[in-house]
This record gives sequence, C-alpha cells and structure tokens, in this order.
Amino acid sequence: MSAAWRRGSDSRCCDPSAAPYAWLDYVDDNDEEVSDLRDWLGSLRPFARAVAEGEIDDLFDAAAKGGLEDSGDERTPIKPIREDPEIYELRHTTLSKKLRFYHGEPSELPLQLVAVHRHIKTTSADQQAQIEAAADRYDSGRPTAWTKTGA
Repeated sequence: MSAAWRRGSDSRCCDPSAAPYAWLDYVDDNDEEVSDLRDWLGSLRPFARAVAEGEIDDLFDAAAKGGLEDSGDERTPIKPIREDPEIYELRHTTLSKKLRFYHGEPSELPLQLVAVHRHIKTTSADQQAQIEAAADRYDSGRPTAWTKTGA
C-alpha cells in the first residue's frame, strides 16, 4: 500500500487481533527535543505532571492493546507518517502543549512497536524536521534490530 494513501487505522495500534504489542524503546534520550519534552514534564507541578504522564501512559497502553481509532481529523490520536510507510505518529495535547510520539512497526518484529522519537510540536516547519529525525532514527536502528548500543 502506498504511504500516501495510508490511514492511522492501518497501524497495529488500531488492530487488537494480535495484541498486546510490546513497546521497544529506541528513543535517543540525549536528543534535544526529547530532553525538552522531558524537562517540560518535569517542570509541571506534581499533580499536573502526574495527570499528564498518566494520560501519556494511557495513550501508549491503548496503542499496545490495539485500541486506538483514527478519527480522520486533527484530533485523531494516530496518524501515518507519509515519508516512511512503517512509521506512525501518536498525538496528544496536554495543557497547552501538542505532544508527538513517533514509532515504527517493522514487519520483522510483528508484535512490537518501536518508539523512535518524541517532541513538543511548535511550528509546522519544526514538526517536519522532527518527522525527518524520527525517520532517520528508525532507519538507523534497522541494522541492529533497534537495540540501543551500550544498553
């Protein structure tokens, strides 16, 4: 299927038939955008942080259970990345921040979701750069089956 015609519902995150899927963490924790998201969450007051982190956990849990639905609008929690047919964007808004989480669904790991990048959306141009960073991170992990070195 052409990436241009994919929908979020093509994702494993919307298919409970083989769930639960396991998350494989291949996020670069030293990436500036990843650090900015982590720092922003850490700056919240304890109750607000707990709520935000709980909502993010709920999104990831629903994805792992194949329980997401593509609403087809700007509020959908999942959207395909057109540049790479194996990458999807999980979307969440908390407080005033639009959070984006990118993961891959490699055919060679049919029961896993590979987390590759996350950031706070600011501008469309910045988001495009972050999508490209996610695709590069995903592609660079393929030779090692997305195993972090030194981990």
